[in-house]
Amino acid sequence: MPFALIDCNNFYASCERVFDPALKNRPVVILSNNDGCVIARSSEAKEAGVVMGVPEFKVRPLIKKQNIAVRSSNYALYGDMSMRVMETIQTITPDIEVYSIDEAFVKISGSTDGQIKSTGQRIREIVRKHTGIPVSVGIASTKTLAKIANETAKKRPELAGVLYLNQPEAVKSVLKQTAVGDVWGIGRNYRDMLERQAIANAYQLSRMPDSWVRSKMKVVGLRTVWELRGFSCLGIEECSENRKGILSSRSFGFPVKSRRNILEAVSSFATRAGEKLRAQECVASTVTVTLVTSKYENPAQPYKFGRTVTLPNPTANTSALVKYAAGLASMLFEEGRTYKKAWVMLTGIIPESEIQADLFSDKAYSVKEHRLMDSLDEVNAKYGKQTIRPASNGIEQPWQMKQQYLSKKYTTRWDELMKVRA
Repeated sequence: MPFALIDCNNFYASCERVFDPALKNRPVVILSNNDGCVIARSSEAKEAGVVMGVPEFKVRPLIKKQNIAVRSSNYALYGDMSMRVMETIQTITPDIEVYSIDEAFVKISGSTDGQIKSTGQRIREIVRKHTGIPVSVGIASTKTLAKIANETAKKRPELAGVLYLNQPEAVKSVLKQTAVGDVWGIGRNYRDMLERQAIANAYQLSRMPDSWVRSKMKVVGLRTVWELRGFSCLGIEECSENRKGILSSRSFGFPVKSRRNILEAVSSFATRAGEKLRAQECVASTVTVTLVTSKYENPAQPYKFGRTVTLPNPTANTSALVKYAAGLASMLFEEGRTYKKAWVMLTGIIPESEIQADLFSDKAYSVKEHRLMDSLDEVNAKYGKQTIRPASNGIEQPWQMKQQYLSKKYTTRWDELMKVRA
């Protein structure tokens, strides 16, 4: 069975358009934390000349001149819409690997080329009908070729969003048009090395001898070359590995000088990290807190200050994680410093089922704590994040990052659901 890569087109902008039809056919840009830089653009914004990663203040004149809509990043909305897209795809083909928030690999069945392409078109139509999100579908004999087919489908309007690379001449033609640096798995260092060897496109790379590829790019590079030749080396990974480290971090909406605001922020970040930890049914044994000042105020002085603590017992209990994180933040905080950012990192992560009991401690992650955390997560999932939260997180949270252009959380908060008039 061939592979297909399903990629949501301009995903963040498309999510905004689902709930705001006025944005249709209008240039849209999405800003990073604190509304700092452009992290996503609609195709119209790209055509208008907005560059990815550019600071917002540098494109303000262009935004005004071109009537570009601006939105703050709304990750709660994007995450929920991603889940809806993936669940819709899974109703059509159960063999799915969620590769990123807006991409998924699947296996497509069909006895003829026509049936396989038809399935790709049906996926595109059903996802658009059920979620409002437009997708492109690239189909080929390997995952690497499917990714190239997907990019080609996006660039060529006559393909109507679907390309099945199944003919040798078609594969050859597309590979010749694909820059070697655009091949999945080819990073900047490999790209530079290959270009020095006069290997400019994917087809040239696919023709290189195995011995040369292995000597220059190791086994991983050889796998990529075999995939370009049509021999599948990468299968569908139905189960993603648990993360070895969980980071919760935000830049502050304004420079923070008070201990209280620092402790509230670190408590909130520890709470969020605990939610992520429990979502993958794991516990952590190490907590790290880092406070960040401006690196430009005193260029010759350190601007990041961090401390780590090893917990007596691995846990996913929010109360315990907040306690230790707040303790570290108190030790790190110094009066007179101005802080711009903080983060909480959980490491030493293992599956909850692998917790080893400690004969000398009765403070292990207990069944009672587990049930309490499950109840907490269920309430927050049903009624919205932070419906129940530690008091140490604060109420007003004035340190929160700036989100001047934030749209509503249409799918994750009851009080922000769209209202339809009869």
